[in-house]
Amino acid sequence: MLEHFERAAEVADEIVTAASNAPNRRALLAIGGAALLAGLPREANAQAKPPGWEAAANWTSPTNRLVRRITMGIDEVETVAAVQLGFRGYLERQLNWATIDDSAADRAVIARFPRATWTLAQLWDRGEDWISLHQYRAATVFRAMVSKRQLHQRMVEFWTDHFNVNGESVGGTLLISLVRDVIRKHALGNFYDLLSGVAHSPAMLTFLDNDDNSFEAPNINYARELHELHTVGSDGGYVGRDLHQAAAALTGWTWTRDSRSPNRGKFKFEEDDHKPGNKKVMTLNIPSGGQDEGEKLIRYLADHPNTARFITKKLIRWFLGEGAPDSVWTAAQTAFKNTRGDIKAVLRVILTPQNLMAATPKFKRPFHLIVSALRSTKASVNNFDSLLWGYLPRAGMRPFDWFPPDGFPDKFHYWATAQAPRMDFVMSLGSNAVWEVSVEFERLFRNNQTPVGMMNAINTRLFGNEMSTGDKNALLAFLTAKGFVDQERLRAAVSLAMASPSFQWY
Repeated sequence: MLEHFERAAEVADEIVTAASNAPNRRALLAIGGAALLAGLPREANAQAKPPGWEAAANWTSPTNRLVRRITMGIDEVETVAAVQLGFRGYLERQLNWATIDDSAADRAVIARFPRATWTLAQLWDRGEDWISLHQYRAATVFRAMVSKRQLHQRMVEFWTDHFNVNGESVGGTLLISLVRDVIRKHALGNFYDLLSGVAHSPAMLTFLDNDDNSFEAPNINYARELHELHTVGSDGGYVGRDLHQAAAALTGWTWTRDSRSPNRGKFKFEEDDHKPGNKKVMTLNIPSGGQDEGEKLIRYLADHPNTARFITKKLIRWFLGEGAPDSVWTAAQTAFKNTRGDIKAVLRVILTPQNLMAATPKFKRPFHLIVSALRSTKASVNNFDSLLWGYLPRAGMRPFDWFPPDGFPDKFHYWATAQAPRMDFVMSLGSNAVWEVSVEFERLFRNNQTPVGMMNAINTRLFGNEMSTGDKNALLAFLTAKGFVDQERLRAAVSLAMASPSFQWY
């Protein structure tokens, strides 16, 4: 790590020296590109150890590791709260998310993104659905930045990928009805309630074509993804016949489109479109019974042991990365089955000090990276357009913009090759070049006016005081190289720290 950081700092020092003759953002972009690219493996393959391994070796606090994994990024307030409450106390506080006072964030969302809080009737009446989608995307980034309910935010992100719906395909109103009214409500609740809510969601029924699934024109798209992606997994024990039988059980599941109806945008069952008769899906015999056939199917799949197997493996990968021992998976499956899908109970099994300290480091996805940089620097975002129309889509991860039904990838090798947009953002943020986004670098990082004080402030705010000794020495050398630290060098140091593997991994 020290070698990587020093190589980048050498480049950075040359660029800062010549910065007066070059555009500031371009100069800082070169700094960050050197920092991260110096740390990446020469070949992106499963055998190459990622640079995050070296950073993780210096993460000695289980409580800090918990903060890294269950929040959207290191934040001084959260690290202090975690130390005060202790590992178990902090985890329980975050699990019981509804008891956390998040009224400040709620008020800000109402004021800044009113459509994110409107009822379905209001959304339909006012129209301009693209504005609703844009505001909900902005509200999603904003809540990830400022909400005190950070584990809830992480789980909303997880389930939004698990039950992925493309916003452009279904529109803002239907997307809001799914994410706000179903996923956010049940993200830390019971899996059956979550699965059932999604199954009745007009957004999902539209996105996966079940609103076109009828007796006369069967469509198995939703039935297929219900099994493969939402419950038992692709190796979950079903065959093609099971999918056709499941689709038949779900015929008639649609929603009200009539603009004159008070139920517009809500689930409805069309008896005339339903295929009558008995069905069988895997080991479930479903007697002919209209809508109840689909209800029985949803309950069966939620309780299926292969659903426990599939969901817990994804949750373990989400929080612990690859390579967690099978014993963790076994314990998580047992908790899932014993509680019939209590998500909190499963997370208590996964999120232990032992499991977290043994976990492999994870590479921040673009959304996570951008939000964590904004959180750690206490950035003020007056307008989200530059993030939503520029940095996030260029990095490949604007909220609700993934089209395939499997959700944004949670794999290092998918994101590792696209470094330029990541570096563009952290360098632009460091030079206060992101439109309508500002950071008070002097107030936050010019601690007691000394290079050591500034380095300590960066360590606290960006790394939870767990920056490696090598990184601290390299950063201090960069800060003191010219005998003084002006504002430009301070910002370059913060940018360099955010571009380092230690910040890019968590």
